[in-house]
Amino acid sequence: MIDEILTRYDKIYPISIDLPGAGFGAMLLITMNQLRFSERNNFYPVVAFDAACQNAFFDKNYGNNMWYQYFEPVMPLSSEKLQSSEIKDTEKLFKQTSQAAIDVSETDPDSIYPYPFGKWRFEQMKDLDGWYALQRQKGRETIARYIKPKAAITTQVNAFYDKNLKGSFVLGVHIRGTDLHYAPPVSPAEYFEPIGEYLVKHPDLKILLATDQKQYIEIFKQKFGNKVYFTNSFRSDNEIAPFNRTELSPFQKGEDVLLDILLLAKSDFLIKGASNVGEMAMYFNNNLQCLDLAYKKTKAYGQRYDKRWDNMTNLPAWKLVSKKGLKEIAQDAFLQNKPQEFMYELRKLTKRVRVGLGRVKNLFK
Repeated sequence: MIDEILTRYDKIYPISIDLPGAGFGAMLLITMNQLRFSERNNFYPVVAFDAACQNAFFDKNYGNNMWYQYFEPVMPLSSEKLQSSEIKDTEKLFKQTSQAAIDVSETDPDSIYPYPFGKWRFEQMKDLDGWYALQRQKGRETIARYIKPKAAITTQVNAFYDKNLKGSFVLGVHIRGTDLHYAPPVSPAEYFEPIGEYLVKHPDLKILLATDQKQYIEIFKQKFGNKVYFTNSFRSDNEIAPFNRTELSPFQKGEDVLLDILLLAKSDFLIKGASNVGEMAMYFNNNLQCLDLAYKKTKAYGQRYDKRWDNMTNLPAWKLVSKKGLKEIAQDAFLQNKPQEFMYELRKLTKRVRVGLGRVKNLFK
């Protein structure tokens, strides 16, 4: 088999990356971008997240490859077969450092971007609609070619859907809480109006709520009652993301997120903020449309407008929410005072200056 592969591909690429601080959606995204990297270089990809890889989701009780806990092999050659093969010539194997793999996800224009980060953070994109459409097209193509969840996962997804949601108009809602600080957070209050509009159109709809924040479950239940459905996932009650908590197993940390992704993908419509989870749901369903409440967002509750949203000086989302009542948060989400307006406009100006200086610098390289 190895010889047949090497007649068609230049090298075999065992994808093995350290991702100690990455959530499940980020791990999946970086892996997908390495698969696209493999295509561009005519490499044969083998996902090999073994025990030596640093991540929050490897569980020794489920085998020696974290990827296979949740997904089928991306190509017929599995990591086990690759390890047992007699490849003596290391030149036939491509090796990529973890940082180089992350750089691919942050700098290569052919990579998939769930929202403007990495190199796009500093670009003045004239057609943001077109940019998002392109990212989702790439995500959907990559999922279709390579990503197949394990049967045990899809069985759980289908069972939950058939029991709780089947036959209704399903409005998927994903809201990120806990440690979100790298993109404009969206408060629960910002979801209420668009959800209400869908309730007018579809009075019998059911809301599939996916969130990492325990308190958000109660907030949405108080507002929408028995229309709210959610899985029995572990959720954090503070700003520490579930994948960094110790109360659940490494496998469950990933399974909880993947179940939410795949269930959101079965929605009839999705309301979301900036997050890998919501975007992954879009990639798993070619026809799913969404309202992204962080899209082109110029107002964000509690944020330092003189700092970039990806900067650690901005508090995590849950700390921002927990400091104020929901009514006050709603006002912050939709209103800006004069100093905030000034700092936001100044931030846009300094961004343009940085981009311009970067282009001038490139002329003299």
